[in-house]
Amino acid sequence: MDKSQLIKEVFDSVANRYDVMNDIMSLGMHRLWKDKVVNSMHFTKNSKVLDIAGGTGDIAIRIARKEPSAQVTICDINQNMLSRGRDKAINANQFNFNWVCANAESLPFEDLEFDYCTIAFGIRNVSSRKKALSEAYRVLKPNGKFICLEFAPMHYQNEIFAKFYDLYSFKVIPKIGSIVAKDRSSYEYLVKSIREFPTQAEFKIEIEEVGFKNVEFHNMSYGIVALHIGTK
Repeated sequence: MDKSQLIKEVFDSVANRYDVMNDIMSLGMHRLWKDKVVNSMHFTKNSKVLDIAGGTGDIAIRIARKEPSAQVTICDINQNMLSRGRDKAINANQFNFNWVCANAESLPFEDLEFDYCTIAFGIRNVSSRKKALSEAYRVLKPNGKFICLEFAPMHYQNEIFAKFYDLYSFKVIPKIGSIVAKDRSSYEYLVKSIREFPTQAEFKIEIEEVGFKNVEFHNMSYGIVALHIGTK
């Protein structure tokens, strides 16, 4: 099974409980991390934003609250996730989003279309990061910003913390997944995908290699997650 099909099956399975699981697994911290994404953005009137892998609408809803004139497109490979996001957006009185089911590695948008491209906890699930990063670069306007929120593999000097984090990741999270989402294997995959992701410094180089300039990253929560920003 190729990775795109695997990801489709994983998120088909977890879509209905995805937001609840995020709250439980991160102890609610994912909300603060996503706030940081939007707070790093400096909108002008009618800014065009593409949120890649944005299925459940968390980033889009935050953007609309900060800048109501923003024109937000949510793109996700999984229709179930988009359906959940659309329901949530309606409940939040947000009706103007554009919802597109498409692969991050082959975006159905024109060159130079967006002021911002965001992706939160999605880049590690693509088959080819280089293709996805190149596509984000292509659809951004000159001086457009790429903003990526992603878990980071743990490289702590503190052995006790590292052992606790490993125990939580590999034992507790899959157990929670089996109880709450009735799906242990999908959460085993998600934990494994974090461990296989490059370090912050390595991913910074990957972002630079497709053309982004002034690339920087900011660790949050002791480096459990990082916010990566690059400029076209």
